[in-house]
Amino acid sequence: MAELTARDRAATLAILENAQWVYALGRYPKKQVLDDPSDVKMLRARLEATRKAARELSAAQKKKLDVPWDTLEAEAGETPDALWTMVKKVTPKLIAELRPLVSDRPEAAFLISPEAKKKASAKKKAATSRKRKK
Repeated sequence: MAELTARDRAATLAILENAQWVYALGRYPKKQVLDDPSDVKMLRARLEATRKAARELSAAQKKKLDVPWDTLEAEAGETPDALWTMVKKVTPKLIAELRPLVSDRPEAAFLISPEAKKKASAKKKAATSRKRKK
């Protein structure tokens, strides 16, 4: 992988720092987060900080990553549902794509990694493959 410029590295770390706060809020139930004005305020602030840091990332680096940059930049009035979409769909993708870029940095030791989604079919298969003993 090509070496990041100092500016891209700083932007990447800033994006990840803010995105992990957003991701952490997404671990709570939607209603609990969106019904608390202080959580919504913090969520909006962290998303804006993530957007600001993303603007510092070079266009060349953005093209290399499979991240929905347009969704990240689109505020769309920031309705609660739009905020939650950012939390659940955009932020995990952002972390998964950017974290490997700075894995060699000491700061990376403190960054979270999104959990891989478990396949529902594996659960169903395990549940239906057991047979009763007579």
